[in-house]
Amino acid sequence: MPFHQLSFRYPWRPYQQRVLDAIHSHLANNRLHIVAAPGAGKTSLGLEVFRLLQQNTLVMSPTRVIRDQWLLRLTDFYPESSDPSPDWLSTDIRAPGVLTSVTYQALHWQLTDRLADDNAEQISDDDPTEAEPEVLDNTEIQCFIAMLQQHKIGVLILDEAHHLTNEWWRALDNICRAMPELTLVSLTATPPYDAQHHNWQRYEQLCGPVDEEISVPELVKAGTLCPHQDYVWAEAISQSEQQRFTEHDNKVVALCDSLFEQAEFNQLVLQHKWLNNTIIARDILAAPELAAALLAFMAARQHQLPMGLMQILDFQRQDIPKLDRKNWQILLNALLFTADFAADNQQQDYLGQLRRQLTSSQLLHKRELLLTSHPQLDRALALNPVKINACVHIHQLEYQLRGAQLRQVILTDYIRDEQLATGAASGEASLGAWPVFNALCQAPAATPAMGLLTGRLSLLPTALVTQLNAELSQVRISVSTFAEAPGYSKLSGPLNALTSLHTRLLISGQIQLLVGTRALLGEGWDAPVVNSLILASSVGSFMLTNQMRGRAIRLDKTTPAKASSIWHLLAVDSKSFFGLQDLQSLSRRFDTFVGLAEHKSTIESGFARLNATELNKLVNSNRQPDLVRASNQTMRSRLQQLATLQQRWQQALTLDHQAQVTPGVSSEKVPGISWYHTTKTFKYLLAQFTLLLSLGTVVSLSIARAGLSAMLVVFALCLIGGIIYLLPSTVRCIKIMLRHLPTDGSLKQIGMALTAALCQTGHISTPFRRLNVHATELENGINFLALQGGTFYESSLFADCLDEILRPIENPRYLVIRSGTFMGMTRDDYHAVPMRLASTKEQASIFYRYWSMYVGPGDLIYCRNDSGREQLLKARMRAFSAAFKTRTKRQDRWQ
Repeated sequence: MPFHQLSFRYPWRPYQQRVLDAIHSHLANNRLHIVAAPGAGKTSLGLEVFRLLQQNTLVMSPTRVIRDQWLLRLTDFYPESSDPSPDWLSTDIRAPGVLTSVTYQALHWQLTDRLADDNAEQISDDDPTEAEPEVLDNTEIQCFIAMLQQHKIGVLILDEAHHLTNEWWRALDNICRAMPELTLVSLTATPPYDAQHHNWQRYEQLCGPVDEEISVPELVKAGTLCPHQDYVWAEAISQSEQQRFTEHDNKVVALCDSLFEQAEFNQLVLQHKWLNNTIIARDILAAPELAAALLAFMAARQHQLPMGLMQILDFQRQDIPKLDRKNWQILLNALLFTADFAADNQQQDYLGQLRRQLTSSQLLHKRELLLTSHPQLDRALALNPVKINACVHIHQLEYQLRGAQLRQVILTDYIRDEQLATGAASGEASLGAWPVFNALCQAPAATPAMGLLTGRLSLLPTALVTQLNAELSQVRISVSTFAEAPGYSKLSGPLNALTSLHTRLLISGQIQLLVGTRALLGEGWDAPVVNSLILASSVGSFMLTNQMRGRAIRLDKTTPAKASSIWHLLAVDSKSFFGLQDLQSLSRRFDTFVGLAEHKSTIESGFARLNATELNKLVNSNRQPDLVRASNQTMRSRLQQLATLQQRWQQALTLDHQAQVTPGVSSEKVPGISWYHTTKTFKYLLAQFTLLLSLGTVVSLSIARAGLSAMLVVFALCLIGGIIYLLPSTVRCIKIMLRHLPTDGSLKQIGMALTAALCQTGHISTPFRRLNVHATELENGINFLALQGGTFYESSLFADCLDEILRPIENPRYLVIRSGTFMGMTRDDYHAVPMRLASTKEQASIFYRYWSMYVGPGDLIYCRNDSGREQLLKARMRAFSAAFKTRTKRQDRWQ
């Protein structure tokens, strides 16, 4: 066996050693989940885990480049004189070795006995969507399990584990169930924090909570990554595009206004069974959003509200949402495509005509209503031609500032060279590598030498190509003229040779700008000299955005003072419903990568850290051109302060020498709980005081014959005795009130209850007395809660569970329900028991006990029976209620 021959040749960095020291404690459940930012040495850490566990190991990666990196990095683990390709390495799942490295795609092909050619493992660089690995069917899964067992593979390493958010989790979950002794190691730089909650739960169920994280700020502090900042360049779309958006808005408004008045439509809506028959919670649980939409329609039409539905939903009139586009979409979807509305033949004819009308007006496409979302309009913003001009403006700004030091990369999704092949003009080009390169060539201002690298089209300056002529012939790269770009030549040859050539020229400075597709220059591509990155990509995924950002933030050893700028592009139209979709998508992406705040010395996630006040004002503004210009001017001014970026990072990083990225939850305060306990306490004290007065008065009057002085003495003794008797319960009640009085009091009490329950059930091993639920007040009434004093795993687990408690209810096994009053109404408040504490009744009861101790009295409800389903429905409806809108999100902060 080779393990005794392996030893890492270099000293581990402190953050790597921290992770390695904790590995064995995390592997108690055969799961290890590590998040490591670009540049943290994730592959080397994975190989050290392989060496420590000393078992046959299979590594699975999303691309061939990453697959090969595992074999390349292994050279750091054995003596220089050793064979660089020992016979115990393999890239073939049909003939595995001690260490086998394969791609997800190749695994599928090899298990089905197909020949895996290079194209099968490559993501098309003209494909704008994230390429998901092909999924094994049940037969292939059983074949895979048999292969793992036959070759005694004991460790499965999932590199870039975020690729598991959709289908692969099912196959791997089946494998882990069949082989409980299998150790699963998940490595990623970009966990799918922005996935839908149920997808995140599935991901976490397979990989486990994050055990250790090596964060971007930690690497900047250690000098492994460079200081960097994100910038946004906005452009208003053209008038012709604005007209297109306005026309669609007008169609939607006209449709809704027409249907609102149509007798046939109103009659159909009023025939829904939930409005006319006796209903139970089980009927509504599958589609509670439809119940809210029905009530919104009836309230808008001023119909009498159905009391049965209102009662089962625990709704007051104030809770009914507005009849907005979202509720129109839900209502029409149910009307057109479900059997919940009892339509007769005549009404069926009406529905058929309505479908045809919607299709002809382009509001319905293949059973998809386009009232609240419109893929074509979203795409029109994401790939809008104005972003090409934005690339030119940003490049000129960066070139003026950095001069010969500029090393810039522009990443796009598409090549967009179709017009070159056909020769036919097709109007204004959409965003793509060739249109951006062509616009830079034709820009009036001088541009440095640049290159274009895509799967079909690669260009370099002709003068440079002439110098490299002998070298190009050796690597089988041919050269031809390219009339469409004067001064540039077209290169053809093996894609890996072209990529290596362009990368080397960028590193040496022979070209200063490289335009390419993210499929080639995204995940797995490495060029530490890049100091300016323009993300001309339509992808809204946080994972891909963070991967692309990683290309620019690596430290360049030849330039210790390197500071990078990362540009995000926006196309906006504030007058349209869909016109700010690009901004909303960008804002969601910022929720999960941490960076330097512009208006204070903090490092945190979220779009608010950019302090983009002009962009925030775009909503419902008639000053769109002025705001766009002002925003760009702000970004231009900030870029001019690039020289101070390193100093500002150091200030933020050194506020506390023990600071680290802390997982937590940002949430609005919970005024209902605080008000509830405060009023309950005052009511309790008033009731006790009244009782004591009454008791003392009755007793003293009973001895009135003894004289006034005797009456007063007896009254005082009754009062003192009553106070002493009631003092313990009174003190407890006052304590609960005082705990909830601070702004963050109620949230902190929930965090305390959760921490105590996690400790009691063994999910957290650090003693409770050493832990601290830390609350930080942010802007706009938002508080950030995190667990301090424990391990990163414990803080991560706490944050995940707290997020479940505070977010809108989905489908928990247990609920904690607290009755109280809010805004003068008697009603219940609902919180989910976290999944980690809801697996058994015993653990749920422990959580409930600590909830009662720290937060206040309530009821524990099991949601899998009929009575529990009624409460679950009421809890889920809170997400649709107009009276209860809380903002809660998982967030990381450096503190």
